[in-house]
Amino acid sequence: MKIQDAKKTTLIILVVASSFAFGACGMRNQTKAQRIGGAVTQAVDDNQKAESLIEWQASPNNPEKLFSEWNLEYIGDPAGSTELTQSICTSLLKLNEQDLSLFENALNEKENEALVSACKTQLLKKIDNYYIEQRQDIGAMDKATFNFPDNIQKRDMANGYYAVSGDVATKEVVLTFDDGPSGAYTQTILKALRDVNAKAVFFHLGKSVRANPEIVKMVAADGHTVGSHSTTHACLGTRTNCYRSNGRYLSFNEAVNEIKGGHQAIYDVLGWVDPFFRFPYGETSPELKKYLANNSIGEFYWAVDSEDWKSQSNQSLIDGVFRQLESRKRGVILFHDIQRKTAESLPTILKELYNRGYSPVLLQASDPDARFNSKIVKRKLP
Repeated sequence: MKIQDAKKTTLIILVVASSFAFGACGMRNQTKAQRIGGAVTQAVDDNQKAESLIEWQASPNNPEKLFSEWNLEYIGDPAGSTELTQSICTSLLKLNEQDLSLFENALNEKENEALVSACKTQLLKKIDNYYIEQRQDIGAMDKATFNFPDNIQKRDMANGYYAVSGDVATKEVVLTFDDGPSGAYTQTILKALRDVNAKAVFFHLGKSVRANPEIVKMVAADGHTVGSHSTTHACLGTRTNCYRSNGRYLSFNEAVNEIKGGHQAIYDVLGWVDPFFRFPYGETSPELKKYLANNSIGEFYWAVDSEDWKSQSNQSLIDGVFRQLESRKRGVILFHDIQRKTAESLPTILKELYNRGYSPVLLQASDPDARFNSKIVKRKLP
């Protein structure tokens, strides 16, 4: 609690400081409603213009950042809290259902409850109705009547490995899911995969693993490969994208600790972790690549990006996946199991893969003991 109190005090100071900066920019005459409404509208615009996930998450109008700022303002200006919450609700309710879905995860965060308590039920109902219509539009409510054949393939990780296509054959794909496990959507994704005997690689975040250990066990119990995706999703590379994302470059040791932390969290839950890793945003460095190779860990990029973080219809997401896939004919497909539109669209994607003659491949390490003998985790004492 002492650390949290210290953080809260620091945040209040930042709010006060930012208010002076706000005025200094010549915007002091803008009403709170106008400011918040403009930020919400700009969030949608920034999302549509973003060419990558890291660009979208770096936007000052990303919902996670907006709600963080609003929480600071709520704490720092109690007298203006009613106007603040009313402005937030009014601005969000003006959005169409598809654009509003960008804010769904933020709406469901407990720390944001005070900001949207007056309108949360109405907003989430609006999003739910949107997804009901989306499921009807793409036929996602139809029961699966097919099964994929087993297709397990081994890859040698002893000296490292780098995957874009995953070295699979034409008409073969590797389904991958980042950023989970999600308490909201991962189980839905697991059911969709289970229903048609499809297997995938899950790249879990350490912090999410520790928050949802039972879901990690469900992923493993269904026979999927379980790799890691860092501890906190910090950008680990050395390009300017990472500087913009983090506000600085991480040192090599900090980046290594992010990698170790993700692996350790999974190992602590399962007693093993597959030697698979995906860099957040795909951002890396020669030194970090060498670190993975020296520790017999495979690095996974992607050939097809679902862009499931964008404001788009389920059908648009599906069309985008197959437009890329039909161009490449094979490879690793990137999804995020923290995205509702992915969970909603997956049954239709799987059906379309089957109809087009594609086969999902489950990649595993050639050495069956590799998952138990990770070089970067601390072993449990007997």
